[in-house]
Amino acid sequence: MPLAFAHTGHEHTQSWLDALLSWSFDPTFLIPLVVALLYLRGLYGYRREGGTRFPWWRAALPVLGVTIAAVGLLGPIRPLAKLSFTWHMVQHMLLMQVTLPLVMIGNPFIPVVRGLPGGMRRHGFIPAARWRIVRRALGYATRPLVGFAGFQGAIVLWHLPILYNAALRSDGVHYVQHVMFVLGAIFFWWNVITPYPFPSAMGPLLRIAYLFGASLVNSAVSAPITFADKPLYLYGELPGFEGMTMAQDQVLGGALMWVMGGMLYLGVILAVFIVYAIEEERREPVRAVLPQA
Repeated sequence: MPLAFAHTGHEHTQSWLDALLSWSFDPTFLIPLVVALLYLRGLYGYRREGGTRFPWWRAALPVLGVTIAAVGLLGPIRPLAKLSFTWHMVQHMLLMQVTLPLVMIGNPFIPVVRGLPGGMRRHGFIPAARWRIVRRALGYATRPLVGFAGFQGAIVLWHLPILYNAALRSDGVHYVQHVMFVLGAIFFWWNVITPYPFPSAMGPLLRIAYLFGASLVNSAVSAPITFADKPLYLYGELPGFEGMTMAQDQVLGGALMWVMGGMLYLGVILAVFIVYAIEEERREPVRAVLPQA
């Protein structure tokens, strides 16, 4: 998704209303689309066999996540992201902090595996999953420190002007950016959500600390962008966006990343705490600790 002005110098005159009506294909979207189709196919077969662990309401979450990914990757946010740093931030936040958590809350692993064609599952997936190197690689990638460093490191690196601008100039580099964001986000959220049937590597209090650390990185990246006195990226070559200068657009985008990203992490911290409190109450009800009359 190279910026329009990086090629012609004139396409920036497109209005945001035109952009809202513009949809285009992005091969990155094939990944969540295939996952969603396999999920629904596997879940349908599982429910027909009488399974109850994966209720239908859970399927709504991955479907919602893939729908959000479609809006971000195919349009209308895609063309707006070519014109505005703020909309580019919206696109990335939807993919990394909304779409992937929704998909993972749906516990996609078993339904997706069941959704694979029988021959592919028996002769491809299962033998590969039994390879020691695959199991070790997955075990390493899902370690909390690896997931944290991978995701937060990708965010820091790709917001450096030299790499961010390279992604704006080249479709290929932009796809690499998206792949790194997606893979990093998967293993980051893996440790927070721990989709069934994988065991949790962290207790609730460690997950809260994990999320708090991510919020600090989010602030460290977004604050310099918000307070910069001039555009840091190629958007500065555009004359403006819907009445704003590109410097103002950058301030808005940085503030969005800072505030909305922080609120999202805070919301997940609250959710983890509530789940922890409910589990503790179930483990030891109040009546069990009160003195008997």
